[in-house]
Amino acid sequence: IAGWLYGRQMHGIRLGLENITELLRRLGDPQRSFRSVHVAGTDGKGSTCACTESMLRASGFKTGLYTSPNLTEFNERIKVMGEDISDGRISEYAGKLRPIVEDMDAKGSRCTFFEVTTAMAFMHFRDEGVDYAVVEVGLGGRYDATNVLEPDVCIICNISLEHTEYLGDTVEKIAYQKAGILKKGVPCVTLN
Repeated sequence: IAGWLYGRQMHGIRLGLENITELLRRLGDPQRSFRSVHVAGTDGKGSTCACTESMLRASGFKTGLYTSPNLTEFNERIKVMGEDISDGRISEYAGKLRPIVEDMDAKGSRCTFFEVTTAMAFMHFRDEGVDYAVVEVGLGGRYDATNVLEPDVCIICNISLEHTEYLGDTVEKIAYQKAGILKKGVPCVTLN
């Protein structure tokens, strides 16, 4: 299972919402089963996510946390109530995802590692019945796989030059990509 999942990395980075939207549709749109806080930016995303999740948990909510990349183990990317997803759950979800992803591959829609991992996180949050998931953007925002969420609040941390080959060569162009997580009527908190 790990070989199949990590093998998705050969599809590289592909920004866009078509694949993740279709993948999640085939899974029953698990991202619609929980409320969320969506976090973008260059610096401070991980800390902001951890603090936000901790505050929500301390307030009595059942929480999920999705961050990337992992530091030591894949499991730490996906947490419920502060606990890493188990190896058994990863295998279970990979088993459910694999035939769907391979069918999409056969039809020319090759899902990336991050798209599959994002779907896995959202499935886990649905199955565990989380109230709120705090979700970190993987790259940019506007075309990131996590941008299928309809969050209760968006947070945009500090922005600086990064991933210029994907996001643009100025802070303004990068800020435009990060601001892509904003949704009409959804409050946004910015950090400087």
